[in-house]
Amino acid sequence: MLTLTIVILNSGSIIDIMVKPEQRIMDVIYVLAQNNKILLDDTKFKVYIRSRRLGEYINNMMTFKQANIFYGDILYVEVEYE
Repeated sequence: MLTLTIVILNSGSIIDIMVKPEQRIMDVIYVLAQNNKILLDDTKFKVYIRSRRLGEYINNMMTFKQANIFYGDILYVEVEYE
C-alpha cells in the first residue's frame, strides 16, 4: 500500500490516503468524488494531477506504479470545467 497526500487546489483540501500501486489514478479520483472530497459536476471536466516529487503532470489513466508515484508522494489535483 502507498500512503499519499492529495492536495485539491480547487478547494484547498488536503487528504492523506492509502492506495494500491495497481490502482488507476482516475479511479481513486472518482472514489474521492463519490465521498464528496472532490467536486466533479456532470458537465465536461478535465482533471490535472501533478506530482510534487516528479515536478510534472502525470497521466491520470495510468496506475500509480506506471506513473512512478511512490510512498509519501504529494499529488496536486485540479479540476477544470469546460
